Amino acid sequence: MENRLEKRLLGSGRFLCLRIFAIFANMFNEQDHIDLTARGLNAGDVLQQIHQFTQDLFPVRIDRPGTIGDGIHAFSPSDCYRLQQLYKTTGSRYSRIKFVPASGAASRMFKHLYNYTPESVSDLTEQFILQFQRFPFVETLRELMRERGWDLDEWIAQDRWSDIFHLILSAEGLNYDSQLKGMVVFHRYEEGARTAFEEHVIEATRYARNLDGTVRVHYTLAEQHVAWVKEFLSQKMAAMPYDHLEAEYSVQSTQTDTIALTRDDMPFRDASGRLVFRPSGHGALIHNLQQLDGDIIFVKNIDNITTEDQLDEMVYYKQVLAGHLVELKNEANRFIEELEHSDVALEGALEFIQSHFQSDLPLGLSREELRRYAILRLDRPMRVCGMVRNEGEPGGGPFWVRSQGGYLSKQIVEKSQLDQDDVQQMKVLSSSTHFNPVDIVCSIKNRFGQKYQLEDFIDHSMGFVSEKFYQGHVMKALEWPGLWNGAMALWNTVFVEVPVSTFNPVKTVNDLLRPGHQVVRV
Repeated sequence: MENRLEKRLLGSGRFLCLRIFAIFANMFNEQDHIDLTARGLNAGDVLQQIHQFTQDLFPVRIDRPGTIGDGIHAFSPSDCYRLQQLYKTTGSRYSRIKFVPASGAASRMFKHLYNYTPESVSDLTEQFILQFQRFPFVETLRELMRERGWDLDEWIAQDRWSDIFHLILSAEGLNYDSQLKGMVVFHRYEEGARTAFEEHVIEATRYARNLDGTVRVHYTLAEQHVAWVKEFLSQKMAAMPYDHLEAEYSVQSTQTDTIALTRDDMPFRDASGRLVFRPSGHGALIHNLQQLDGDIIFVKNIDNITTEDQLDEMVYYKQVLAGHLVELKNEANRFIEELEHSDVALEGALEFIQSHFQSDLPLGLSREELRRYAILRLDRPMRVCGMVRNEGEPGGGPFWVRSQGGYLSKQIVEKSQLDQDDVQQMKVLSSSTHFNPVDIVCSIKNRFGQKYQLEDFIDHSMGFVSEKFYQGHVMKALEWPGLWNGAMALWNTVFVEVPVSTFNPVKTVNDLLRPGHQVVRV
């Protein structure tokens, strides 16, 4: 066993001296090996994780924010129209699919209702009460109460808000405390209510229909929710006035779970002495993305959705982003093919790289080395990311990042990835002009239609370590680099400004009061 583990470590390029290796290897007992095998792992995988998260993580170094003209493209109306038409006229040659990470819980949306008392009312709770009748799930709650002989309007008149909140949150009522965010009623139309799951399907019919007529939406879920969501959504899609709708589902593999560590960076064990593993964050979904069969993949969060009546502008810019992806991918493939035969197109290829992907080029290389560099730089997954003006939303944004090797690249960066004690880094962060709404159109195939191995394009140094409290002890939780942060760090990345009206997130339930979630037709 030790020889196999030693070879695995040496072969991976993550060398540990034999003395340290022996210390760790001897810590795994027979039950550990059984548990690891059940997860599709072995002790070598665990040792790599420990080494990676204790030795290879570094704060991201942001050089400057992405701005218009310096990392972010702002297209003219004529450019937008041209790119939209390019997607509409040539996009039919490419298979399309929409990818929606959807395992998030709804409980965070309602957290300001949990500790309500008449004597202690937060601003969010006060707004919730004063605007209560405007929430799209109120009619669903009213019908549920009517079936049980209760009158919602009577409870409102009596200020029975504690009871109303209990019915919204508990299994006795809407059960939103234990519900998926995608199952919350986001919008109400004359013909009935719709959840976020349903709205994403409706949206996809407007820009992701394939040549054979199919519309495919792929949701990532926790394993225990798949059957339930599948049954719910299949019934809802059957009633929609659209043909050839297909919903696909996947779960985050347990093979991507990471070992929990003690504060001394040793494997953490539970009260029964078993190794503790935890889901490694949404960055692990890069493996789910790897499994998709699509030439053009639209990536969007479950809570970023608007009503059907307000889709036109959002759909238009989705098509613009997709058209830009098609244009850039075609140009990159043309340069790769030409460079594989000669260096005649080298200057054009390097200018293309600098214009769209990377501002600086390696110094001191021969012409032949630059030719090989250009091919390697172009032959990789590509993503076009919509960016909105920063209006104070929490989350990441577009930055020029200085890598460990010293070169600059465009990255989506979260505050948590930075050294927050570094005053200069915080100053750069505060100067950011744009925000990442997770509005991504991407390609994961090369010019021959073969999928890239996305694992090869992860910057593993962008992982996270946080502390959690478990069974009376503090443990270190390890998370892989975020899906659109470090997990896509080595992709070819393009930022494009899109209107803030295309971004309609629901972080708290009160966000459902925003114009993008209020049905405008009568």
